[in-house]
Amino acid sequence: MTSIAHVQEESIPVPRPATADANWRRALRDPWRAVVVGRALLKGAWYRVWFHLRGRRFTAGRNFRVFGSIDLQGPGEVTFGDNVVVRGHTTPWTHSPEARIVIGDNVMIGSTRFGCMQEITVGRDTMLAEASIMDTDFHSVHANRRSEDAPVRTAPVRIGENAWIGMGVGILAGTVIGRNSVVSYGAVCMREYPENVIIMGNPAKVAAPVPGATTATAAPAPTPATR
Repeated sequence: MTSIAHVQEESIPVPRPATADANWRRALRDPWRAVVVGRALLKGAWYRVWFHLRGRRFTAGRNFRVFGSIDLQGPGEVTFGDNVVVRGHTTPWTHSPEARIVIGDNVMIGSTRFGCMQEITVGRDTMLAEASIMDTDFHSVHANRRSEDAPVRTAPVRIGENAWIGMGVGILAGTVIGRNSVVSYGAVCMREYPENVIIMGNPAKVAAPVPGATTATAAPAPTPATR
């Protein structure tokens, strides 16, 4: 799995929620880190206000931290859970009013690109590196693709809890990534993959089990969220 090691800034573990006392003790031990985190919290609050003023349908839960940047475009709905961290330049773009991008709690987002026509859901505790996640092909694969009548494939994307989506990965329409699974560098996913596996290649296939994971403790991939 040397390819997974190529993930750079996105490979930093997702911070877990801490008590107020623990946060104060950490700030006293490392005041510069406290300043950096404080700036990320203020940046997260600023994005909330900025997107609201621009009429974007964006919500984020508690402890939203932005160390990088966000370019949010489109008429759809984007929802971040609690303790979400943005470390790169992420682009959650929606392409229809019905589109929904739903990011669970404790998710870390690197320079991830989203293209959503219908629905993309990411389970809690997941790590997203510099990947492309799309629930539509945008253009028809048929020979008459320039015609307005040419069919365009669109299907929801579901990424399970505690997954790791590596650098250079392509997640295409209709993909399901099971809980705890790891998608290796440069993989192109276009179908349903089980939980607790390492996924590699183009087209992506199951390469090995995830070390330390057991089916007894695993849960299925999340179903698409409802309104």
